[in-house]
Amino acid sequence: MMVRQGAVRRGMRFGVRVGVIPAVFWGILFLFVAVAPFGSGPLAVLRPGLIAVVGSLAAGVLLGVVTGAALAVAPEWLVSRGPLRGLLAAGLAGVLFQAEVAVVAVVTDVGYGPTLLAFLATPAVAALAAAHSGDIAGRSRRHPWLWSPGAVRALVDICSSPGSWGSKGRRLLRMMW
Repeated sequence: MMVRQGAVRRGMRFGVRVGVIPAVFWGILFLFVAVAPFGSGPLAVLRPGLIAVVGSLAAGVLLGVVTGAALAVAPEWLVSRGPLRGLLAAGLAGVLFQAEVAVVAVVTDVGYGPTLLAFLATPAVAALAAAHSGDIAGRSRRHPWLWSPGAVRALVDICSSPGSWGSKGRRLLRMMW
């Protein structure tokens, strides 16, 4: 059995990006509710807000790591065929995105609207996973952000490299753009 190097790491990058979208939404929503004058105060929404943000990020990371691990250990005949690889990634991501639906159900006390909206986002996440499955498995390089070394690692490389602080600042700006 062949294990593809870096597939879990690229899967985790994908999962973090998937999890950040609902986490930012929930963070902004609970921030506005916490500072609203008619609200019950910031402490009353702190707990569900933290559960929503951390739960969304954790669901995204779980989705990415499991999808990456499955693509890393999948047989070569399956990974080399795009439609089969896409079906595997889409199926796993669709099933694992239900963790986000569970987070929404817990935070909203099983509110029908938000839970249904999160459930209806499942096909979009599955399609995204299928579209990115080639990069996660290491078969293509269509999405460069999955292949980058990461922001923290790049920042450490820039700061530890020889040269003036001006050149380091220019490299940092180039990296951000």
